[in-house]
Amino acid sequence: MKDKMDVKAIVKRAACTLALPVLLYAAMCALRPDVYLNGSALVTLFKQSLSYTLVGWSMVFGMSCGLFDFSVGARYLVAALFGIHMSQYFGVPGFVLGVLLSSLLLAGLTGAIFAGLKIPSIITGFAALLIFESAAAIYQTKFSVIITENISIFGRSPGIYIMTAITFVIVYILFNRTKFGYQIKAIGGNEKVARSMGIKAVRLKVLTYVVGGLILGLAALCKVGFDQSVRAMTNMASMSAAFTPMMAVMIGLYLGSCNPVVGVIVGSFSISVVSSAMVAMGINYRLQNVFIGVFLVIFIGYKTNAGRIKALFQRKTAGRQALGV
Repeated sequence: MKDKMDVKAIVKRAACTLALPVLLYAAMCALRPDVYLNGSALVTLFKQSLSYTLVGWSMVFGMSCGLFDFSVGARYLVAALFGIHMSQYFGVPGFVLGVLLSSLLLAGLTGAIFAGLKIPSIITGFAALLIFESAAAIYQTKFSVIITENISIFGRSPGIYIMTAITFVIVYILFNRTKFGYQIKAIGGNEKVARSMGIKAVRLKVLTYVVGGLILGLAALCKVGFDQSVRAMTNMASMSAAFTPMMAVMIGLYLGSCNPVVGVIVGSFSISVVSSAMVAMGINYRLQNVFIGVFLVIFIGYKTNAGRIKALFQRKTAGRQALGV
């Protein structure tokens, strides 16, 4: 009997987790069956969503304990450029080590600014974003940015799937099976209580920058290969590279039916479906972020107020039954 209940609970949780992307994709199939009613479109969308997922996993640690870092996109640019530069001297090993080490260094520097100056993470992120964007723009002029075939393997099949699977295992274990993961969730739940338990919140938050930097490095390996181009951005344009993954993490954290690490995958794919649908329907690109923002507000608003909405419907149902309607 218990086994049957466990299976039923697992099926229910899986259904609740997959409901959002399935309903969105079904709606797109109804609106544009010529585009979406084929397996290749689904595979393409999933592959496109992987870059959001990988970057989102680099942010899930910090966001779980209340940190919002918009410098992720700018740090990616610098790390990617440095890795490409190193690949011109040392091949694939130079690319991998260059991306990972520079990503770790930049993340550690951002974390040190946050802890040392004791300023909010959002302000730290914007300051680091402006600094790293300028650094990327200057650095890009120092060498020829060429993405060769051998370093693009991380963004093509099957390399991108292998890298995603490896990153998932690393993030899942760190988030769910380590003292570090338990402590950041404790801080996210109630920082004052966590401090009273002896958790050193500031040091742990700095560590989330470093761990996130490692994951961002892995994401950069795939993103460079998938995009086949890296271009420095200025005037805070790189913030868009952090905005979409950040929304995917928010969806993942608010999905109570699954682990947040899995939820980031669901959120990334859902946002990819919405973005693709707007392109397919010819919606102006300037309005796309507006629609995605509205979608995010509706989703999080519903999840936050689900209990109240359910109680409201229950009261209405009880009232009708009392009146014999």
